[in-house]
Amino acid sequence: MRVRVVVLLVIIAGSLAWVGTQALSGNLVYYVTPTELLHQQPAPGERLRLGGQVVPGSVHDVANGVDFVVTDGTTRMTVVHSGSTPALFKTGSGVVLEGTYGPDGAFHSDTMLVKHNEQYRPPAPGETPSPAPIG
Repeated sequence: MRVRVVVLLVIIAGSLAWVGTQALSGNLVYYVTPTELLHQQPAPGERLRLGGQVVPGSVHDVANGVDFVVTDGTTRMTVVHSGSTPALFKTGSGVVLEGTYGPDGAFHSDTMLVKHNEQYRPPAPGETPSPAPIG
């Protein structure tokens, strides 16, 4: 009887550990830099995340999104982003993009996350916070 309980507890603990690691692995956000992406040579159509800083002066609005260049300080890569951009998106900001590396040498993204600064300033007493810009 005691052996059955121990075996059952081991099976339950193992199952919970497996479920937990599977859930966490899907939520971790890994990304490659432009330099790593060029060395990695991903398969056509392989989805991945690219991180870097938006190069000042490189942002151009296009019909369905925006084109710009990201850098990791060593390598620059053209990004063709389709869809809307977050309100905090601007030149010089850090971005993580999800998409594919195209045969044209550009990264084609459809999802963009923008790094915001770590400084938070609460409104002064009696001050109304201004709404985030829409766009």
